[in-house]
Amino acid sequence: MSNLIRTDLPKKRKRGESRVFRLKTFGETGHPAEMNQFSFRDNLGKLLEFGHFESSGLMGSWSFQLEVHRHPNPLYVLLFVVEEPIEASLNLRCNHCQYVGWRNHMICNKKYHFVIPSKETMAAFLKLEGGICASPEKESLSHLVELQGHVLHGFFHSNGFGHLLSINGIESGSDLTGHQVMELWDRLCSGLKARKIGLNDASHTKGMELRLLHGVAKGEPWFGRWGYRFGSGTYGVTQKIYEKALESVRNVPLWLLNNHLTSLNRETPILLSRYQTLSTEPLITLSDLFMFMLHLHSRLPRDSYMNNSRNQIISIDSTNCRWSQKRIQMAIKVVIESLKRVECRWISRQEVRDAARNYIGDTGLLDFVLKSLGNQVVGNYLVRRSLNPVKKVLEYCLEDISNLLPSSNHELTTLQNQYQMGKTTTATNGHNKITRGQVMKDMVYFYRHILMDYKGVLGPIGILNQIGMASRAILDAKYFIKEYHYVRDTSMKTIQLDGGGKLGIFCTIAWKSHHHNNDIKMPPQECIVVSKSATMSELCREAERVFREIYWELRDVVVDNQREMTTRVDEMALNGNKGLVLDGNVGVMMNIEVMKYYDDEDSKKKDKRIECECGAKEDDGERMVCCDICEVWQHTRCVGVQHNEEVPRIFLCQSCDQHLIPLSFLP
Repeated sequence: MSNLIRTDLPKKRKRGESRVFRLKTFGETGHPAEMNQFSFRDNLGKLLEFGHFESSGLMGSWSFQLEVHRHPNPLYVLLFVVEEPIEASLNLRCNHCQYVGWRNHMICNKKYHFVIPSKETMAAFLKLEGGICASPEKESLSHLVELQGHVLHGFFHSNGFGHLLSINGIESGSDLTGHQVMELWDRLCSGLKARKIGLNDASHTKGMELRLLHGVAKGEPWFGRWGYRFGSGTYGVTQKIYEKALESVRNVPLWLLNNHLTSLNRETPILLSRYQTLSTEPLITLSDLFMFMLHLHSRLPRDSYMNNSRNQIISIDSTNCRWSQKRIQMAIKVVIESLKRVECRWISRQEVRDAARNYIGDTGLLDFVLKSLGNQVVGNYLVRRSLNPVKKVLEYCLEDISNLLPSSNHELTTLQNQYQMGKTTTATNGHNKITRGQVMKDMVYFYRHILMDYKGVLGPIGILNQIGMASRAILDAKYFIKEYHYVRDTSMKTIQLDGGGKLGIFCTIAWKSHHHNNDIKMPPQECIVVSKSATMSELCREAERVFREIYWELRDVVVDNQREMTTRVDEMALNGNKGLVLDGNVGVMMNIEVMKYYDDEDSKKKDKRIECECGAKEDDGERMVCCDICEVWQHTRCVGVQHNEEVPRIFLCQSCDQHLIPLSFLP
């Protein structure tokens, strides 16, 4: 084990004995550790002192039991912190760093994975353990961090840079919402004094990519509310392209869009008109529409499941007809069963009528019921009716909406009253009643038919085609970064610690002489903690230890400083000695000699030559294909290979294909 984390500090707890921490405050200062230093390394060590440590082999793990709530039933989740030394890693260089734009960062000695397993991943992990999670071996711990589908999975490099790999909320079967998981991760990053965190935004709901939905509505991705901003794009998308695409889509006037959509279908303009009516403020642009729908969806109460026949909603007025309520209910039941048998397919009115006539002989009653059932809710189903634009006949389809209906008619009435009082937004007349589930369905409809309909149905200069191309650029901006604790203030060169008994001095290093590997970026400054009476020599030795401990390439680094090595650092700082500050952003710039430089030569041999027509020059994590002649890599999407198609065994780029001399004697 490294000196970075001291596992001997906490007392050894007995098997089965563990502390419980509140999820809501875990990661804040004092919950559980006092993490008020400027050093990520020290804060991480303090936090792990409170964890239950179990390890063998190269990899170690700490576990924390987090209490979500106590009432009505206690709910707990387990947070694991897994230490992965570089010796246990499959790759020296971090692919996530490369994709997010940190390609020149030095290789760190360790990663620290923060994992909250889901029920499925925990079951898979316990299966690997043989059903007993007692003393995890190196192999099983590596499987834990490799499993997909965790409620939370993020990791930090030992220098404070990190990556959020995945979060999964209630839609994925988790007991935690996505907001709860993200709040926990954000508190951990802030409390530990992480430097920067990158992520690949793949968040989605109901088939909608949230970076596009929230980008159009709010001008930022879903993660933007926690401060994540554009880091790097794929397929040659730059920050300028991303911002321009956002601006162009968000500012599309709804009146212009409505004019184009009216000629294509009637449903979209009707839906637009509905939300224009519901909104108390005029909806001018596409951004206004999606922003209002997100706001409306968040304010409406969650729809609950209806599993009782007493809660059926049947909007058929039988007061002025010649059939009794009992006969009408029987006819409705027969029609519903007939629609169930075709498994949610659209069938013509005549087909429904013929199927129901096997049980109901009164055709007048059937005609009345079919006319009244159009787009009405019956029990847990919505009977949809639509005119087929090709056949010009009415068609019916049954849709299961059991998870979208209000729990009772009383709840629906309450929603209407709340709207009139201004507490929420629900239309007051019978034709405009709207639920949270319906808002989500309409949002999915607009997303698919406005933002994603870029197949050129209106020609190359059509409004939908332009929106679609801009949406594609927004979706290609996948990597976002948040800067948490990256010291730039030039006044912060030394800080007082532990009541003034120690000094924290921000130091960085530079090559003493020209080095063959100039592509490697020098590491960011570290807070080197020494006593106030320490000499420059002691400061240099401590800096050596810290940089050796953090970086794989600097395992044999030697600080060669030409200053007066016996001078006390506090005297140099207090006297304003300019020798203490050689760089505007740091306290001390130290020259180093490397006895042995550990270079990643295998990684350099595998570097690809990337020249794609989209403008990409570096690997962005998307699928690529290599030309068999010039060995230049290009995106499969850019050369016309569809996502669901296999990469061809033999591939020639356009340039090589044009210059290839055809040989007539070849078959």
